Amino acid sequence: MTLGVVSPSSAIEPDDLEKGLQPFYQRGYKIVLGEHALARRGYLAGTDEQRARDLMAMFARDDVDAVLCSRGGYGAARLIPYLDPAVFRNNPKLLIGYSDITVLHLWLLRQVGLVGLYAPMPITMTRPIPEHAMAVFWRALEVAEPLGEVPSWNAPFRAIRAGKAQGRLTGGCLCLMADSIGTPYELDTRDAIVMIEDVDEPPYRLDAMLNHLKLAGKWEVCKGIAFSEDTRWEKHVKEGELTLTPDELLDDYFGALPQPSMAGFPFGHILDPLTLPYGVLAELDTERGKLTLLESATVKP
Repeated sequence: MTLGVVSPSSAIEPDDLEKGLQPFYQRGYKIVLGEHALARRGYLAGTDEQRARDLMAMFARDDVDAVLCSRGGYGAARLIPYLDPAVFRNNPKLLIGYSDITVLHLWLLRQVGLVGLYAPMPITMTRPIPEHAMAVFWRALEVAEPLGEVPSWNAPFRAIRAGKAQGRLTGGCLCLMADSIGTPYELDTRDAIVMIEDVDEPPYRLDAMLNHLKLAGKWEVCKGIAFSEDTRWEKHVKEGELTLTPDELLDDYFGALPQPSMAGFPFGHILDPLTLPYGVLAELDTERGKLTLLESATVKP
């Protein structure tokens, strides 16, 4: 398989990209870099038009099997005015990435109905990722069968409201989910299992974003909710500062809902992140802390 590598958000250092691509080279993948994959304009990987053009060019290429984002950071939302849905609709491929790439996953789901992998990227792979998490990543990318029950390991979790529910996966990084309201890629939670995570957000910000989505009616129409972590939130609370914890906030917003909900589902900005195919049908079991993927993200060529 050939992977096309693009940088739709922040710039990546050449050494980091080369290091992060090693697992793909070792597995036998061919790599094609987008024209501006290593470009830099301030904190962005080139201009908005350049990044959008790279993304569409990779989807349009017949010799590219899937499109891999080099990293997240910031900037994906700036591409939206420059993206042509027909390019993606006529050349369906997996988009691989997480964090700021939430924007593109939500846009592709809303505008094209295209499945993508919320998954580690080369910047993530500059550090060791545990074998059990990488095994799920390779299966999601390479095997044209449903992933089945995940996680395959016993990750610590907490049921907020115990139960089971089926729906299509959506969600991603919470700050970008909240930012989507009123845009062409607005989060659609109707009949969905909503997966949520974030990083480096103080509790009051977590509170504000959960409330924003509540007021937008996004929680009441979903089928189930699985929260991962607000990774490193403790670093943003001063010693002795009065605060609410993420667990208290999750109980405030999800505890009274009838839908099954849980915390501690392992994906996103954590050491051993699961790969999740957004848009596929899944069943969430919050009493057991498991998600069963009922459809494949890929098809056999």
